[in-house]
Amino acid sequence: MLTSACVKQPVTTTEKTSIGPFSNFTARLIVIEPKRRWQVMLQWHADSPDRGDVRLTHAATGTVIELRWLDDQMQLRSTQSRMWEPIEAVQLGSQGIVIPPQQLASILLGQMPGHFINKQEGLWESRASGNPIRLQWTPSLHKLTMTDIKHGRRATMLIQP
Repeated sequence: MLTSACVKQPVTTTEKTSIGPFSNFTARLIVIEPKRRWQVMLQWHADSPDRGDVRLTHAATGTVIELRWLDDQMQLRSTQSRMWEPIEAVQLGSQGIVIPPQQLASILLGQMPGHFINKQEGLWESRASGNPIRLQWTPSLHKLTMTDIKHGRRATMLIQP
């Protein structure tokens, strides 16, 4: 979904940023890994970091994946399995998610989790998961790029507010 590795630290303290606030939007998500690339359409709904849902649609295959969360409880379903199944943060890493949805919701609402260090305007890094994760925000394009530096994976979200 969003690259690989999973930030384990929960959202505790936050810093205001120039990102968003984006609570309901569609976006094109482009994921580049060392051995494969793909893109999906994303529909995001999260009025707070504690509750939300996201739907990913891969047009070429018709695959749809939906993720929803309430606090730390997360559930996933797809076109292969229409039943909601619980999913843990560790499993999200294997699905390609760099940042848990609760933290991504906080970021998209303009509140950067405290473990991300501002390196320069529009650029943050974190090592909370043990692997360096970089976020880069390009406000003129509504573009958020999330990079898992260790694994060479990058996910770019082009937000259409």
